[in-house]
Amino acid sequence: MALSAMSQIEAMAEDVQPLLAEVQESGLLKEVESLTRSLTQASDDLRRVNSSIMTPENTELVRKSIYTLIFTLKNVENISSDILGFTGDEVTRKNLKLLIKSLSRLL
Repeated sequence: MALSAMSQIEAMAEDVQPLLAEVQESGLLKEVESLTRSLTQASDDLRRVNSSIMTPENTELVRKSIYTLIFTLKNVENISSDILGFTGDEVTRKNLKLLIKSLSRLL
């Protein structure tokens, strides 16, 4: 039984040999190795950029800026509500809506 299994393994190895030779001759392995090296380098570069840009101080500054922007937009919304209460002018309403939409897109 062990001899039969060994014969099957040898037969499979013989069948695989031409495929392996074809892969080696095509340069596919070299391309995969090259792509893997490039991907590794790009990944390392991204890690370095991320760690240098997203320091705890910068993260906190971004967070504060976002909170300030949210606060400002809420104030604009409140002011526009107040203005709408004082005026029933349709043009003014449309202009304020456009202003709010434009400021929202800045996010």
